[in-house]
Amino acid sequence: MDYTEKAKYHMKIIVCGTGAVGKTSIVRRFVENKFEFNYLLTIGMEPSNRKIEVNGFLVNLILFDVAGQERFQTLRDVFFRKANGALLVFDLTRSDSLDELYDWKSQIDERLGKNRIPTVLLGNKSDLDDMIQIDYGVLEDTVIPDFQPVKYLETSAYANQNIHEAFSVITKEVLKKQGILKT
Repeated sequence: MDYTEKAKYHMKIIVCGTGAVGKTSIVRRFVENKFEFNYLLTIGMEPSNRKIEVNGFLVNLILFDVAGQERFQTLRDVFFRKANGALLVFDLTRSDSLDELYDWKSQIDERLGKNRIPTVLLGNKSDLDDMIQIDYGVLEDTVIPDFQPVKYLETSAYANQNIHEAFSVITKEVLKKQGILKT
């Protein structure tokens, strides 16, 4: 597929999670195929976009990398508005980041109401095996059923693991929800 052609479909994807879970690194890896070791605090929201081809459809993804710090919480109404899908990111090496993700999910549900959007749950920093703090039993028995994502993936922006897959899955699910892609 020719990525220089104009995309017929456009969708807004919000990338959410508490600070320092790797949201910006995931987006940067997907958009620019780069990884930076320096932690960059996102102020408010950082937009970017990239075209992706899914099942023959060229889609322009407009990505909203939403700041994880609580002080930016009041701006989230604006960032969440008209979102078509969400990547919910937590850090596998910090169990508190998973606890805080419940607040993010509640905020998305509150702000978008009955227009429930597809979500993909991402456990990031999977390359740091020896530092993982998440109990996989709890993840499978409680967390995944609580969040009801269309898929759970373990990602690593550093190792470029499942990054493209995450964006491909959320794009497919939004296309299905919009009736463009048949199940």
